[in-house]
Amino acid sequence: MPEKSEDKQLLWTRVLNEVRGKISAHSFDTWFPPIVFSGSNDDVLELTVPNEAFRRAFLESYGVLLENIITRIFPTSFRLKISVGTQDTASHGLLPLPVVRASDIKSDAENKPWLIEGLWSLHAVGFVSGPPKSFKTWTVLEMAVSVASGSLCFGSFPVHRSGTVLLYAAEDPMPALRLRLESLARNHGLALDQVDIRIIQADSLRLDRPGDREKLAVTVDLHRPALLILDPLVRLHALDENQAGPMAELLGHLRALQRSSDTAIAVVHHARKNGAHSAGESLRGSSDLYAFVDSLVSLQRRYGHVVLSAEHRSAPALAPLPLELVAAAQPDWGPTLRLGKTPYEEPPKEDLLERAIIRLLSESTSACTTESMRTALQVRKQRLLQALRRLLEQGAIHREGNRYILQSNQDELESN
Repeated sequence: MPEKSEDKQLLWTRVLNEVRGKISAHSFDTWFPPIVFSGSNDDVLELTVPNEAFRRAFLESYGVLLENIITRIFPTSFRLKISVGTQDTASHGLLPLPVVRASDIKSDAENKPWLIEGLWSLHAVGFVSGPPKSFKTWTVLEMAVSVASGSLCFGSFPVHRSGTVLLYAAEDPMPALRLRLESLARNHGLALDQVDIRIIQADSLRLDRPGDREKLAVTVDLHRPALLILDPLVRLHALDENQAGPMAELLGHLRALQRSSDTAIAVVHHARKNGAHSAGESLRGSSDLYAFVDSLVSLQRRYGHVVLSAEHRSAPALAPLPLELVAAAQPDWGPTLRLGKTPYEEPPKEDLLERAIIRLLSESTSACTTESMRTALQVRKQRLLQALRRLLEQGAIHREGNRYILQSNQDELESN
């Protein structure tokens, strides 16, 4: 008695389930949903694909795998026939989205929720951000060395999942990148060849292009990194970062890549030069960027210091810590990065206002009125007058009527 078509459809579902277990989720989602099981006739198992280019590429990549699985599962011997069908025919055979009961999801309770404790969540997609020259690249390279070696990041933060790190650095020449990594590895007590960091050497990687997205996905699938670092975001696309729609689509691709590969992704991104006090609000571009992140490592310049802090979607924030680049221990070694020896503390608000006044007067070509300073500093008049009084008592500024000038500038005028 011939088998029912429903039975063969169930067998085809078993084939797909076996395929899922042998290739990456991203590869499966790319190649198998467009395929339609058209049934069987005598000894021929018929499949339909959208077009000829798809058929050739599919057979080259997965033809042998599919035939081997079909031979094991189907009770009789079938010859595989893959035909090109119309778009309408293909659309009727799309697989439903995968669904699982919440109680069947594998629990992560036994594992720490961190890749790097306090700095980066286990499966986070996010940014390492800061203004120019604030050690952003140094910071992600320190993270790379720590994850690749399993050693403490900055000598303080434990790594809970070590493994290969895949790095794309668009702005650093390869010799300079090697020198930085050698220096950081040496600071961890390691030679560079003991640290499994792999560099993507492509001249360009544009994630607003489907071809480059597929190349990156295949590369991630091949190397299976614990951490993927992309430095910086501005070199990964030609979109308007202030437009929420295009940026949301690009970020969505990174999220899909993370889920299909089970790797954490850290993207270096610029902050506004005169950004808001909040790290998230200072990210350059659409506010969707801040809403998107799982982990955000922020580097900010605060009154002569570079300060590192971190925020997370599902964990407490890391309080600000001073960060410094220190000179090499040997003449032929590169510098290295370390946390400051004393915790960072914000100066009192009074000191901050006084510093702002000094900075404003130093940048002015003439004496400033109280009204012009109040407008520039966005401060209440009473607070401004109190700060000016303290600076006068300290001899830091000189007053003529309602105009103020730095005392050093006044001394220079009088000497001339």
